[in-house]
Amino acid sequence: MGYPILPSSMSGGMILVNSFEKRFGNLYGKGVWSKLGKRAAIIDRNVVALASFNGGKRLFACTGFFIERNGSTMILTSASLVRDSGDENKIVDNLRIDVLLKNGCKQGKLEHCNLHYNIALVSVEYHARRPLNMIFDSESIDDVVAVGRRFKHGTLMAAGGCLVPWSGTLDCEFLTRSTCKITKAGTGGPLVDFDANVIGMNFYDTRIGIPYLSCEEICKILASFDTIRY
Repeated sequence: MGYPILPSSMSGGMILVNSFEKRFGNLYGKGVWSKLGKRAAIIDRNVVALASFNGGKRLFACTGFFIERNGSTMILTSASLVRDSGDENKIVDNLRIDVLLKNGCKQGKLEHCNLHYNIALVSVEYHARRPLNMIFDSESIDDVVAVGRRFKHGTLMAAGGCLVPWSGTLDCEFLTRSTCKITKAGTGGPLVDFDANVIGMNFYDTRIGIPYLSCEEICKILASFDTIRY
């Protein structure tokens, strides 16, 4: 899964069909990146790719991005990275996380995880300069960019779109969506405005557009990690 655990009324259309390495949108430096100007470099140095392994078997790969937390920097990503495919309420046994950074690949450590809301925090020995800024009021924002990075190639990608309301009935209040078109590789990546401010974290869905969890909801979940690790 590349999205939060949702009501059964939605589960039928939420099937992940793309590979972990499939490209989307524009490669770094092209297309929508030109509209971000110098702010594109801030995104580039803060967005990483992650992969999870059990032994030598790769289980999942997705995107993550550095945020500031309690005076240090950590990677915010999707808990799909660590979820056991045989039991969605369990973390993978013998888990290893590799993080693709600007200076190479390093092993990360799962610090916190909420499998229900599909959020994970991963630490890695790396100093992230100027982590991405998270904003809580997106009502005045129309145009947005979904960002992702491929683990195998390190390719940074972005797809433009806009924020839109849900179409039809939905009993899942903690999610909103954009029209950005991404692949599974963009799961866990940031949804940003054209000032490179993070509006939320992207998930992947083939039926209703790209759901994302807002920064407001993310911060509520992060606050719970102060007392509960997993």
